[in-house]
Amino acid sequence: MYFVGSLPIMVGVIELISGCIQFKFSREVSFFDNSQVIGTYPGSSEQGHFGVCGPRCDNDIRCNAIDICYEKFQCKLINGWTPPAPGNVSEGVCRQFQMQACPDGYFFDRKNLTCINYYYICNFESDPELTCFLSESLSDEFNWTTHKGSTSSTNTGPSSAYHGLHYKYIETSAIQLGQRAVLESSKTFQAKTYCLTMYYHMYGATINTLTIRTQKGNSAAIDRWKMSGNQGNVWHYLSGVNLPLDSQTKIIIEATKGSSHTGDTAIDYVELRPFACP
Repeated sequence: MYFVGSLPIMVGVIELISGCIQFKFSREVSFFDNSQVIGTYPGSSEQGHFGVCGPRCDNDIRCNAIDICYEKFQCKLINGWTPPAPGNVSEGVCRQFQMQACPDGYFFDRKNLTCINYYYICNFESDPELTCFLSESLSDEFNWTTHKGSTSSTNTGPSSAYHGLHYKYIETSAIQLGQRAVLESSKTFQAKTYCLTMYYHMYGATINTLTIRTQKGNSAAIDRWKMSGNQGNVWHYLSGVNLPLDSQTKIIIEATKGSSHTGDTAIDYVELRPFACP
């Protein structure tokens, strides 16, 4: 028997899989505790974040959680692993609760047994976006555009966002060859390796280059990832770039304009997590 605050959880099976402990619940539980809420989703959905915890073990907030469905008050799983029986989630709204209480903006790292800064997300759905760590640079030639739907030029750019309604892209119709649009981090980071993931769309005959860099103070920026040319009319997932950061280092995401207007490069759902990529 384990307790989350005053919430009893009966553990039926504990398995060791690739160095990660997998819990499988065998009993319904009732929720009457004020644990930290980290998300909600329809009770009719069983998708959640299955598959997240396996490669990342204990370092993802979505692994360090339990799900309670309001209507039936059933414990579903620790997020990330598909349970042997997901329980009754056909009704109501499920809430994900963090098992260890941490301040807002932090999550509990079970590996290191401490509360650490929660990761940042830029999904470009609101302005201002409090969870986003990126802002427009003042030293580039033009800005990224927040947009929904298709871009204004044919045969280039996405037709919709990958996630939600909005995304960022560079409108290349009236821009000169080689000019840059730059997003840079506006947060101060701890001294550690962070993992950046994002979706990118590079469709068009004259797509140029999309680059992720880091720059420490006034030192020369270091390329951490780069993609060039037409990658087809599809959103691609960048599964992880390790970025060594500290309080003096910033992140740069730069897109450059190609030789014509068919060079609309887009990004969406940029995440930055406070640990190395798996």
